[in-house]
Amino acid sequence: MRRILAILTIFLLVLAPGASVSANQFTVGRALTGAVTWLTTQQRADGGFAGFTGESDPGMTVDAVLALASVGIDPGSVQQVGGVSAIAYLESAAARYSEKPGGAAKLILAAVASGRDPRTFGGVNLVARLQRAYDRATGLYDQQLFSNAYALLALAAAGVPVPERAVQAVLERQAADGSWAWDGSTEPGAGDSNTTALVIQALVAAGQREHPQVRQALVYLRSVQAADGSFAYQPADQLVGDANSTALAVQALLAAGEEPQSPSWRFALDALARFANSSGALRWRDDAPDDNLFATVQAIPALAREAFPLRGIALPLTRARIPFETAAEGCRLFPETGHSLCGPFLEAWEQRGGLANLGYPITSPFFDPHLRLLVQYTERARLEFHLKPDGSTLVMLGRLGAERLPAAPREPFAPAQPGDPAACTYFVETQHNLCHGFRAYWEQYGGLAVFGYPLSEEFVEDGMVVQYFERARFEWHPGSWPERHDVLLTRLGARIVEEGS
Repeated sequence: MRRILAILTIFLLVLAPGASVSANQFTVGRALTGAVTWLTTQQRADGGFAGFTGESDPGMTVDAVLALASVGIDPGSVQQVGGVSAIAYLESAAARYSEKPGGAAKLILAAVASGRDPRTFGGVNLVARLQRAYDRATGLYDQQLFSNAYALLALAAAGVPVPERAVQAVLERQAADGSWAWDGSTEPGAGDSNTTALVIQALVAAGQREHPQVRQALVYLRSVQAADGSFAYQPADQLVGDANSTALAVQALLAAGEEPQSPSWRFALDALARFANSSGALRWRDDAPDDNLFATVQAIPALAREAFPLRGIALPLTRARIPFETAAEGCRLFPETGHSLCGPFLEAWEQRGGLANLGYPITSPFFDPHLRLLVQYTERARLEFHLKPDGSTLVMLGRLGAERLPAAPREPFAPAQPGDPAACTYFVETQHNLCHGFRAYWEQYGGLAVFGYPLSEEFVEDGMVVQYFERARFEWHPGSWPERHDVLLTRLGARIVEEGS
């Protein structure tokens, strides 16, 4: 078995770099944002999401809850007008759906991910119910390994130690090619990428990340990765990837400490993003092009770079701060911060004054759960990607100046009378003046599109003359930069990122 795996590893490592794809974080972020936006339109009035029968289904709703939590949205806050939340729906279904260990496990994952107590969820102690399903003779919670993997993930999420015998039972059922099969079979060809990927996450959650059999499973995943970076369900002469298999594989790679968005893994996140339809939903496969709810809910955590189990509602800004160097067409890497600007965000940065006005990028592009937009922070700004009603797109700068206004009313922010027209421009829209060097800078380096209207008069704050605008805060530093009127812009983006993560 070891000889076969060694040969297979060498063969696949030779093939891996040949994929002609590139990593572009903006593309992945745009696909994620579209998927989340579409998902929220699919919720039913009872709070649930439709399963394969067309009716609300607890299993699909759990997947939707995990998807929402993975991007920082509290699933309990999402509901249709006049309806109830997905959490309320799951609580109403908890007693019945948790009768089987797979159902109890998925509900535990949903409860923990959304910040609820799995021991009192819907009036049911889900943890106790799952523990009662444990078969000491086999070491399994469920004879189906896919469901059993959910059980191990659920125990880890709930802070319950996974029995050593339960870990060993899973390891014993690994096939010679490194895979696991849905039904636990070790017969040649029985294994599949979906079960294998979920088992990898379960083993990692149980503390087995460096186990040799986890490494063997990664070799198997390489064997089902197509040339375009997507993953197929099982090995074949002609591999045809699908969104579900690709999403689960990406999560397994993340859990195992691998980088899916790398040449060695053929930029698997790019491959997943290519399954996105114009609606925002993902399709299952290219030969099944319809919007697919199941593919979408499984893809969202992977696109958000979140492996299972989720131990609470995710913090996307915290993850976005981690440096990620992208060397791809249409991108510019900034070694100073380890972040890149790509596509429309790079174009907007260059058009709106670049480094002097906006500063270096300090996050990757990410879905902002509060704005429900794809955003990226620079030192002095927030780039926002907006989809217009006609389907066209627009990059705008966030109103950081407005967001940083003092909470208590102060005189400089009160409506003012027009100043000397020779030295000042008065804006009736906000009833404030823009004068002298600040006016010269505003007019020369971006004006309304970059800085917005003034929201205050000039005044002294933090020992310097400043003025607030919708998208910026000007600071006057005499002698510091004469060719730019001695004006510097406050690092509002950096402040927000520091405070929010």
